[in-house]
Amino acid sequence: MTTTIAAKRPRRRARTAYAPPAVVLRSVPPLDPPCEESVVRRPTQPPSDMDLLPVDWPGSPAPPRPAAPRRRAHDPSLSSAHTAAQRFVGLCVEILNGYRPAAQLRPLTHPQHFTDISDQLLRRTVRIRMTPGQAARQGRLVRVRRLLLCQPVPGVAEAAVVLEQGEATWAMAIRLEHQRRAQPSAMLGWRCTVLQVV
Repeated sequence: MTTTIAAKRPRRRARTAYAPPAVVLRSVPPLDPPCEESVVRRPTQPPSDMDLLPVDWPGSPAPPRPAAPRRRAHDPSLSSAHTAAQRFVGLCVEILNGYRPAAQLRPLTHPQHFTDISDQLLRRTVRIRMTPGQAARQGRLVRVRRLLLCQPVPGVAEAAVVLEQGEATWAMAIRLEHQRRAQPSAMLGWRCTVLQVV
């Protein structure tokens, strides 16, 4: 014989409408003195030997505004230096990738500094140790990431170049000098005198 015991169900209470708790407003205790809008306090003048901040004091004359910095007129030599630097860096990248021989930099460099410049590039080329075809297939060609140029004095331009090859990144610094007697070339009279690969 089997018996079943039924559990007693609790009785449900009748639902009542939800009533939010009553809101009680209380006054704020008086912690601050009452505001007196009719009284305007004027600051006293600071001592004369004190360095002043650029604040407009009531009753004092307005301080003179600094003159706006003069803009440089467009310097054509800077734009030609930038063009020459882009051309020179492009040739250096082609040499590093193995598409050009270093001897092609000879007309763009100062004759006394050509060996130093070509040695710097060839040392880096040896570190790369890839033929151009291998580098291109593996996506490891040397590329210019950034070129920054400044002209410290007229006729001299210095550039910092960020180069990348795959995951590796390095820098190259060059100095270009404008020579009026130079033969006309693709670099508009600018010749490289210093190249440093870091």
